[in-house]
Amino acid sequence: MELRAAMISETGQKNKRRLLQTRSGFSLLEIILAVAVMVLAAGALIVNMTTFLDFDERIPPEDTLRTAIRSARFQAASQRSTATLSYDKEAGALVVSGGESFPLNANFGRKESGGRGEIRFYLVPPAQGMGPFPDATRSDLETQEVRFAPDRSSSPFVAEIDSGQGAVQRFVFDPFSSLVRNVQ
Repeated sequence: MELRAAMISETGQKNKRRLLQTRSGFSLLEIILAVAVMVLAAGALIVNMTTFLDFDERIPPEDTLRTAIRSARFQAASQRSTATLSYDKEAGALVVSGGESFPLNANFGRKESGGRGEIRFYLVPPAQGMGPFPDATRSDLETQEVRFAPDRSSSPFVAEIDSGQGAVQRFVFDPFSSLVRNVQ
């Protein structure tokens, strides 16, 4: 057997590079930065989710009413039958026949839970012969529901929104669209 002398490794740049290449893992600074980025992303997500969950509280009742009218018109046309729109005082929501419900904000609903608001519907009487149409803003023919025909038309109607805080608004709706003809 042959004896060999132990070899001495040379020192220099080669060994330093090899030493750096074999190092594995993350530094404490890298870990802290990664955790900080995750915390910021989670914070942004939480803020956006709470904003999304409270979004229905900021929708004005007029917009909800227009959406419910469009839905009732669409339902009447698609099912080729009369659809109705009414206000459910207990639930604080507009209801289209067939069960579709459009909840209003916290001002509407049960009085025990703070809901003082209400939506009332009034029919506009027809014109006499070729005479002028009656003033719709003064209509007092209250009805519990508005009916929409399969051709998407309805009797001319007025929706009165009493949000329970401030002035009562009256909207005169066009019988052939969800457009408002007059606001009082």
